[in-house]
Amino acid sequence: MTDASVCAFVLTRDRKVLLVECLRGLLAQTRAVDRVVVLDNASGDGTRELLAAEGLLAEPRVRYVRSEVNTGGSGGFRAGVELCLAEGTDWLWLMDDDAEPEPDALERLLEAPVADDPGTAVLCTAVLHPDGRVDAQHRCSLGRFVLPLGPKAYAPGAYADVDCASFVGFCIRADVARAIGPVKAELFLGYDDAEWSLRARRHGRIRLVPESRIVHKIVIGGGEQTRRARVANRLLGQEYSSSPWPAFWKDLYRVRNFIWLKREHSAIGRVAFAGLTATYCLKALLYDPQPFRRVPWLVRYALKGRRGDFRALTPEAWARRTS
Repeated sequence: MTDASVCAFVLTRDRKVLLVECLRGLLAQTRAVDRVVVLDNASGDGTRELLAAEGLLAEPRVRYVRSEVNTGGSGGFRAGVELCLAEGTDWLWLMDDDAEPEPDALERLLEAPVADDPGTAVLCTAVLHPDGRVDAQHRCSLGRFVLPLGPKAYAPGAYADVDCASFVGFCIRADVARAIGPVKAELFLGYDDAEWSLRARRHGRIRLVPESRIVHKIVIGGGEQTRRARVANRLLGQEYSSSPWPAFWKDLYRVRNFIWLKREHSAIGRVAFAGLTATYCLKALLYDPQPFRRVPWLVRYALKGRRGDFRALTPEAWARRTS
């Protein structure tokens, strides 16, 4: 796969320093990327000015595009995929601005035996925490719930099958990206990548390449762990941290979107819906500060997912309501 062309895509919003680190990592790859497309999702932190000051806008491989409206993660990746497809490359390598690929990440992806397999639709890097531990939340199997792949999947040469993957280091064949259609922008944030993965699997396998590694610098959730959460994590062998209340809208979007995804891609009857909703409420009781404040919101957004209702409080409206 040494002659394949690759367009990397980075979605950014208000994280200009992390974006610079991501772009430096992409431009320093031992197997060079052919093009890097950056979509600035209505940042207000001087992103363009910092990129210019760092000389990155003058880099011929970098194309910077700014959206004047925040379209969320799903809207941003939808637009980014379209921009990359217009470049005419063979592979699209997707990531957020808080990701930084190791210098040989792309080389190891494209030199893996599964890259030459025509039955492979997507190649996935292993995602790491900044301290070097595997961040298992990004490569998962899908049954009743989304479950992280186990340690055996990360053994060298395993090339495990993935049911759904985050967009952090998600490398998809351009012809597959065209065939499956755009990312569902209505989701705004959460499980847009999982839903797109499920469509990609209709055209081939999603394979984890554990030798290819990318560092993800901001943990999913990202809040302080309560004492209850620390106990639950020890008992369950998890690393979950609850979202702080100002960012709880993200959890609500994820609940709605996951239940909608289950409705669309499998079956979710009344009993299964009640079980899923109860599980989300139990998780809040185990992990979240002020869980009884959160449970009614979780139920409300679970119902939205079952109905396919994508009307929701915007991040700005949530901030006004909860300030």
